Amino acid sequence: MTMFKLFITSVLLLFCSALQANTVSQVNTTLKADIVTGEFKQYKQLAGFASPFVSSGVFSLNAKKLVWQVEQPVRSALIVENGQVLVENAKGEFVPQPGSEQFVGLLTDLLSVDMSALATRFSIKAQNNCLQLTPKEALLQQLFSHFTLCESDKTVHSIILYEHSGSKTTIEFSYPEQP
Repeated sequence: MTMFKLFITSVLLLFCSALQANTVSQVNTTLKADIVTGEFKQYKQLAGFASPFVSSGVFSLNAKKLVWQVEQPVRSALIVENGQVLVENAKGEFVPQPGSEQFVGLLTDLLSVDMSALATRFSIKAQNNCLQLTPKEALLQQLFSHFTLCESDKTVHSIILYEHSGSKTTIEFSYPEQP
């Protein structure tokens, strides 16, 4: 289940990276031409615990591939490419993540920023500089009550995933200056 949540997080990252542009056509142009790179810090606040678990790492995204690398506290990596989710095993090899195939459509909709398709999967509500995405699909509804994606200066600065259990995951993004 944890890898599934990591996969959902990576899919949301794709959506968030697409939100950096002003329009859908700019999004498609940006994703086709550029690589978006950045750093993240993730806070996993489990219901009943006083302090969150903290991890951090780097990511890169282009139109065909997302690489998500956790560097602290334990190194791990995930790649989303060609409709597959690949996770790094103990030998350093990237192997397909079983069960992720059913989310290829969601990934495709997010990569293409197909708002009409996304609207069939989520109720989308704008709040100031944030979007609240409430899942409509049963599987996502079982795991999450909603997601909040916030941006400033046309870049996504955070995603919060709210679970029914009372736990939540906050991911904060930073982007290095590009030359």
